Amino acid sequence: MHFIATIAICLSSTPVSECQRTTAVHWMPLTESSTGFSGCMRDGMMSAARSRLLTGEDYPKVFCRPTAEALTADLSSGLDN
Repeated sequence: MHFIATIAICLSSTPVSECQRTTAVHWMPLTESSTGFSGCMRDGMMSAARSRLLTGEDYPKVFCRPTAEALTADLSSGLDN
């Protein structure tokens, strides 16, 4: 299954559970999908590091969701059963 990552860069004073789009300093959706959830998390962290948006005062949080194609494939395969 393919996943798309979105990266939130939040201040260190923001609790991880509250780090989301509305509390992030930067919100960065990636344009390319990754294979598997762990690949998505890895690609998200690598992209956050390469972005040069991180300072000593903040941290990245990666959100991964299945791509539309992956969801469509899952729904189609369920109809055959």
